[in-house]
Amino acid sequence: MTRGPLEQASRLLATGFGAGFLWPAPDTWGSLLGVVLFVPLLAPLHWGWQLAAGVSATIIGTIAAEVAAPGLGGDDPSAVVVDEWAAMWLSMVALPGPAAWVWAFFLFRIFDIIKPFPARSFEALHGGIGIMADDVVAAIYTQVSVRLVFAAAAYTQYGFLLALTGQGA
Repeated sequence: MTRGPLEQASRLLATGFGAGFLWPAPDTWGSLLGVVLFVPLLAPLHWGWQLAAGVSATIIGTIAAEVAAPGLGGDDPSAVVVDEWAAMWLSMVALPGPAAWVWAFFLFRIFDIIKPFPARSFEALHGGIGIMADDVVAAIYTQVSVRLVFAAAAYTQYGFLLALTGQGA
């Protein structure tokens, strides 16, 4: 079967340059690709550029998934991992560094797997939007959760320092 340039490019992007064909857990490989690309390309940039890149990857990924999915086996084939890749970028926007990125990776994978409300309901959408939307929700949950973890850690550390110096009484 001969594929045109649009379908070839869409397939390349949708599968995360082939990461979607890795087993086991292609979604985890796609998420890891997002981290691997984010760190050198986006981490040095201002958070506004990071957000713009994440939103752009989501829009382009929606189109790529829409075009590539039928040729890869259905509505949301496991080989399509652009949703994980783009959502990892959104999950990592403006996070303070490696520790936060590790938290983001693991929390995103958890939210993507369990799909808390309303993420699961977005899977019912058709085409590229349905493929991408639940991961965007997981990215939002990840952003909020990582920030809460780091706020709690900072508060706990600050409270511990106050108690240690006797200023917390």
